[in-house]
Amino acid sequence: MCTTQSEQSATQKYFTTRFGEIEIFASEIITLPEGLLGFNQLHRYVLLKDPEQAPFLWFQALDDPDVAFVVVDPFIFFPGYEIQVKPWELSTIQLDDLTKATVLTIVTIPPNPENLTSNLRGPLVVNSEKNLGKQLVLIDDRYHTKHFLLKDIPSYLATPPVMRNNYSGSKEMNS
Repeated sequence: MCTTQSEQSATQKYFTTRFGEIEIFASEIITLPEGLLGFNQLHRYVLLKDPEQAPFLWFQALDDPDVAFVVVDPFIFFPGYEIQVKPWELSTIQLDDLTKATVLTIVTIPPNPENLTSNLRGPLVVNSEKNLGKQLVLIDDRYHTKHFLLKDIPSYLATPPVMRNNYSGSKEMNS
C-alpha cells in the first residue's frame, strides 16, 4: 500500500500519561510487527526527544498511553557493542543491512541514577527507511539485560571492535 505525500505530512493527536497530548506525523510512527517482549499486543510507537534529556529518548506506545520506555543509542556508552544477527532474523522489518539500522536499547532508571542500566541482550533494531522495528534477543554471553551505563564498563564494551567484512564491527551482520 502506497502512502501519499499528504498522508505522510498529516498529523494525528495521541494522549500519553507522561507527556499529555502529543501531535505526531504519520511518518514518525514506528511499527513493531511482533511487538516488544512482554508487550507483544502493542505495535505502534514513536520516539520522543527532549533536548534536556539527551542522549536519552522516550519510546512511547501509541496504543497504550501508560507505556513508554527510556531508550538510548548503546554505541554512545558502549562503542565495543556488537550485534551479530542472521539476515533472516531481520526479514520482518525488511532490513538486509544492519549498518542502515537505528539501534536502541531500553534503559532502566533505578532510584539512584548512578545505577542506570541498559538492556544489551534485547536491542531494538529499527529500519529507519520503512519505520519498522524489532526487538532482538541476542544469544551472546557477553551481554545481559542490565549493563551499567555510568560505571564498571567491561573492556570489550569500552573499545570499538576492528572493522570486518566491510561492515562496522559494532553493527556487524553475519550470515
